[in-house]
Amino acid sequence: MRTPSRKLAVLAVATGIAALPAWAGATPDRTTHRVPTDHHGHHGHHRSAVLPAAVFLPKAAAGNRFEIVTGQLAQQRAQSDAVKALGAMFVTDHTAALQQVTQVAATLGISLPAGLDPMQQAIVDRLQTLSGAEFDAAWLHAQIQAHRMALRLHLRAAIRGENDAVRTLGQNALPVITKHLGELLDIAGDAGYHHGR
Repeated sequence: MRTPSRKLAVLAVATGIAALPAWAGATPDRTTHRVPTDHHGHHGHHRSAVLPAAVFLPKAAAGNRFEIVTGQLAQQRAQSDAVKALGAMFVTDHTAALQQVTQVAATLGISLPAGLDPMQQAIVDRLQTLSGAEFDAAWLHAQIQAHRMALRLHLRAAIRGENDAVRTLGQNALPVITKHLGELLDIAGDAGYHHGR
């Protein structure tokens, strides 16, 4: 079974996401709504509900901004060449992703708040106080968590996004996010962090 649905199933298991009702047979049309208030977004927090663009886009934008800022920090403060290189990759990839999110938001008339959310800003503030191996360890931990969250968000968008634009953004981001997460796990698995790939 070499289907996109099977790949999404593997991602769901890998990220610890509980099974999503009827996700394997989910189709891009809007007939899969199961919660009466889906079209208002009132139940957007339920796994089985539609993910509104107004919920997804701000979260995706903030996530991309976080990766850009922390990627820049990695290039400035990391000891490991592998962490520095990964930081540069994050800046490039997430800048492109942020542009796509911003374009979709503009098309849909959804405003995106500037900057990071308070939790992200707190992580950045802490990383700015660290350097060398201590920075590397804290950065890798923060990035693994951030990419797991991003993977869950974009997987849900790919499956339950309220419109084609949201589903496409989610689907297109999954290969990049999974690549980043794989790189992070590889580096974190290295006993000395300084061993590049």
